[in-house]
Amino acid sequence: MKIGLLLSPKIDALDPIVPAIIELLIENKQTVIVADWQTDRQKISLKGIAKCPPEKLPEKVDALFSIGGDGTFLSASRLMARSRKPVLGIHLGGMGFLADVSAENYRARLINFLNGQYTVEERQGLTARTYFKDSVQESFAFNDFVIDKGRTSTMIKIRTYVNQEYLNTYRADGLIIATPTGSTAYSLSAGGPIISPELNVLVICPICPHSLSVRPVVISADQIVRIDCADLNQDVSLIIDGHERIALGAAEKIEINKAEFPLRIVRFSGDSFFSTLRTKLNWGRDVRGN
Repeated sequence: MKIGLLLSPKIDALDPIVPAIIELLIENKQTVIVADWQTDRQKISLKGIAKCPPEKLPEKVDALFSIGGDGTFLSASRLMARSRKPVLGIHLGGMGFLADVSAENYRARLINFLNGQYTVEERQGLTARTYFKDSVQESFAFNDFVIDKGRTSTMIKIRTYVNQEYLNTYRADGLIIATPTGSTAYSLSAGGPIISPELNVLVICPICPHSLSVRPVVISADQIVRIDCADLNQDVSLIIDGHERIALGAAEKIEINKAEFPLRIVRFSGDSFFSTLRTKLNWGRDVRGN
């Protein structure tokens, strides 16, 4: 099997876990290919390991291991989604909801993976089409698309439709359109609901709305969300999974709907969405300190 590795640029490749993962895979007769986007120090310490540009990984590997935090996992997700090949997340970051493998259990989990003792869970993604006068730009997100006001200090007006029916003009600092997976990311911080990932829904969640009556809305993932861009100023952008940014100053509209292809995530026995919530959010623990 050919295994791709996508390392967070924040991780020192001299960290013992990185060569240990590579050594474990090679000992088990696996071919290792590392995404060639590392820092200079990482490249030196990974000398002798096959590399290729990240965009070439889907055609060269059978599975991709993400090593880092949720940001690295999201990058891996966008790379692999169209190929329908699985992504395995090894979490070395902060809180993190997406990757189940940790620095404490990675050896056992990777052996399970190599022995076929895992399942593949499909998670829905989002596609956005941003329409300009002479072009259309298509983007894919695993967590969310965010209409971000940028540097302006005042709220913006975001005229929003669902399946051609007018929903609301949000007077807010921004608007989040999130998948169930993304419901534990930015949307959660903005007051949105936590949604079980197997549900076929989307969340429309305003950021700091001016009216207390404006609340997040959950809609079917088979519906299309349309944002009119005519009233948006030059500073407003569409942010894709917190990483990429598209300026909307010249855009006419955005259409967001469920992606045609799901992301395929490696899961192991004993892992579950609810156990992750309990662990990450400290549910059931008295953390008041008195």
